[in-house]
Amino acid sequence: MSDYLPLYRPGQTLTFRATAAITGGTPVELGISDWSIQPAAADSLKVVGIAGHDAAIGDQVTVESGRVVHELTAGAAITRGSLLGPAGNGKVKTVTAGAVWLALNSAAAGQTVAAMQL
Repeated sequence: MSDYLPLYRPGQTLTFRATAAITGGTPVELGISDWSIQPAAADSLKVVGIAGHDAAIGDQVTVESGRVVHELTAGAAITRGSLLGPAGNGKVKTVTAGAVWLALNSAAAGQTVAAMQL
């Protein structure tokens, strides 16, 4: 049996890089590169939390999130921002319905993907 701990748990903050100017206290979504954020668009499915402070493009931003982030194994290539579900054999895959996680980074098959639980 293997032990497992998630990458982040609710109540912990995550750190992303701003790809647009951000005002503290506003909802943020995944940005244009891995582990980046920007202000959330209307009806976005890529929201990761609330910005903890103002930030300019390129700044590190603390994000408050109430969701667990797991390190999972990609069963096939995954693009950042994709909705994920189980692929069998202990791996995850991109899905169009029944999503369980949101990919925070891109990953090739067999690589680790940071996945925020929805």
